[in-house]
Amino acid sequence: MDSSAFLYDVPPVVVDRLCQILDSGEDSLGWRGLAVRVTSSWLEVRRLERMEAAGRSPTRELLWSWAQQNTRVQDLLKELQDMGHHRALQLFHSQAQANTVHLLSFKCNLSILESPLSSSNQHPELMSPGGNESPIITFQDIVVGTRNFHHEMRISEGHFSNVYKAHMGNKTFAVKLFKTSWKKLWEIFRKEMEIHHLYQHPNILDLLGCFSEEDHYCLVYPYLPSLSHRLHQREGEVPLSWQERLSIIKGIAKALHHLHTAQPCPVICGNISSGNVHLDDALQPKLSDFGLAHLRPHSLTQSCTITLNTGSHSNLGYLPEEYIRDGKLSFSLDVYSFGMVMMETVTGRKVIENVPKQTRLRDLLVTEVEDSGGVDSCLQFLDETAGRWPTAMALTLLSLALDCTASRHRSRPSMEKVLLALSELLPPPGCPSIDQPRSLDSGAQQNPSSSIPGEHSERHGLPGSPVQAEPFECSQSEVTYLSDVVGACGEPDLYNSWPVQCSCSAETSDVGCEDCRANGFMDRPHTDFSVVENAAKQRLRNKLSLYNSGLIPTEELFSETALQ
Repeated sequence: MDSSAFLYDVPPVVVDRLCQILDSGEDSLGWRGLAVRVTSSWLEVRRLERMEAAGRSPTRELLWSWAQQNTRVQDLLKELQDMGHHRALQLFHSQAQANTVHLLSFKCNLSILESPLSSSNQHPELMSPGGNESPIITFQDIVVGTRNFHHEMRISEGHFSNVYKAHMGNKTFAVKLFKTSWKKLWEIFRKEMEIHHLYQHPNILDLLGCFSEEDHYCLVYPYLPSLSHRLHQREGEVPLSWQERLSIIKGIAKALHHLHTAQPCPVICGNISSGNVHLDDALQPKLSDFGLAHLRPHSLTQSCTITLNTGSHSNLGYLPEEYIRDGKLSFSLDVYSFGMVMMETVTGRKVIENVPKQTRLRDLLVTEVEDSGGVDSCLQFLDETAGRWPTAMALTLLSLALDCTASRHRSRPSMEKVLLALSELLPPPGCPSIDQPRSLDSGAQQNPSSSIPGEHSERHGLPGSPVQAEPFECSQSEVTYLSDVVGACGEPDLYNSWPVQCSCSAETSDVGCEDCRANGFMDRPHTDFSVVENAAKQRLRNKLSLYNSGLIPTEELFSETALQ
């Protein structure tokens, strides 16, 4: 291991083993012995003791806090040497030897892979001998497939690397070629390989090969279209339906949740965008591009500040303000970027529109919510090419996206909460035609015992109910409402309540009570009907008329004395 490397670049396996050693050590050879040497205040030691009492690793917290001062591995080795902690020192020496063996093995594997494809002019089937689907690729195949990295084969250009399309046999691959071989790009190259190796997931893009030859660093991936391409550059392709978009959003959330909760060390991607989400043939999302990722050996609620170059990001519209301004790194950075991808997927708009003027998608939705007082007004921005979105589902997705992109990073939900909210969103099940609600005019037979009327039933009364001609009364408290419940085929209406029946005995008669008419039960046109008014109401109306004329005082108005 390079002693000049920063402490936060130490492999998580080494950090995890070091934490086990120091957490179980005594005072002089434990985490307290290291803490009194690297901390400037006893308050920090007391804080670590409270974390230890809460069941968390004090060594992990100590190392992470110390790493924010740009501490290097050589500083840690010096402190361990002064402590006389030979067991911990041996851990780093063993890791250095393991890296040497791994490098020799890596070169050996490359030489083995080159042997089956000795001729660069022929394109084999690119299949492994055992019939496995894993392709066997050599660097010479990449050079030939990309026409020696010709500019016509270039798909995209980034800050650190370019991506090329490579044709090898009957298959197509994407090759990420790093621009130079200086040390910083080597660290990015190594980190991306490490994350793909340690954090595999169905929604993370597979790494098919990596090469470091002839002053070239390159990574090989399956060639898949990006989500950004499907949303904004359809080129005659069928637009993504709302069901497919919901599945894509859920897949991205699963990948991020996997990285944020991974052990022994969670990962912050730091570069989530629709261009870094690829779709396979089944439209399953595959997260990619982890060159800017950071490993976080600490609790999920902690944040830090690391100097990062925002110029390495292709689109600042996916980054929160605190990251652009202060370089504040936390898991909420990925949550914000995920919220922007959600907005982009649901609305079909780019995160930053330049025509007719530069407009940010988030600002557009936030302004609309502030002006109208609710998320309902944002339904106008839904992508119509996705089909008819279920209203409740669209509102939930828009609200969740706005929560993820909150201005205060502490107000954003964790990916665990986001994934839980998304898991509750299911497409409404189809229903047979026999269960479809029918109007009275259609002539279809309605079930008289049904407790949930159809659309016309709410206005015209329940069919099959006995008709009573005599007048009646009922109070407002006797009206029953149906809220958050629907029939077998309708979608849930979470924001309105509709009256479904009145507990009075003549809810469908030609003459309804006052409350029935006020609540929409008696909406049928009638030309001849009579209303018998309650005697107490009539007396009160007479009192009000006399009071308005100045004939009776206020005391008499509120008295219980009946008027003669």
